[in-house]
Amino acid sequence: MNSSTLNNQIINRLLTSFKSYYNIIPFDGEPYLVARCDYFEKSERFMVSKKANLWSANAEEFIYLFYAPELTEQIYDECMKYVAEAWPKEAHIGPDHMYTYVTPIFVCDSYEKAVAKKIKKCRIYKSFKFSFHGWMEYHTALVCFKAEDERKNWTLLSNSRGNCVKKMILKVLDIK
Repeated sequence: MNSSTLNNQIINRLLTSFKSYYNIIPFDGEPYLVARCDYFEKSERFMVSKKANLWSANAEEFIYLFYAPELTEQIYDECMKYVAEAWPKEAHIGPDHMYTYVTPIFVCDSYEKAVAKKIKKCRIYKSFKFSFHGWMEYHTALVCFKAEDERKNWTLLSNSRGNCVKKMILKVLDIK
């Protein structure tokens, strides 16, 4: 089994696990984008009836799943530019907005060292109206399986905010 076939299985396992919680939108038109996974949550508290709303909070997450046989710095920059332009069109920023997590996940057969540095140092955070309308932050991750033995020849990287994504990927792919 070659690494491309293995990475296709990884993408399918990730998407299968995301189906429980996310709305999955497959992409064919974008060169590296495989799918976008959307998650929306609304929490509210009422006093006696729904008219007496004490508070409400909306949470959102957008996962952009990319695949490139060789992840170069140029491809990474192109994908991150796409994400930066795409997520605001889907987000619902306003008075009840609490947070939005934007999560680009890159699956590849190989990658450049410069890409690994960029992923680890990615610190994109933005607050809206001094956080009264919530905030947004990026959780980035890279998954790279290079050979047939998936338990030995793999790399999994994330930025500091993306450690939760890293743990989730480890759990979904059953990697120890």
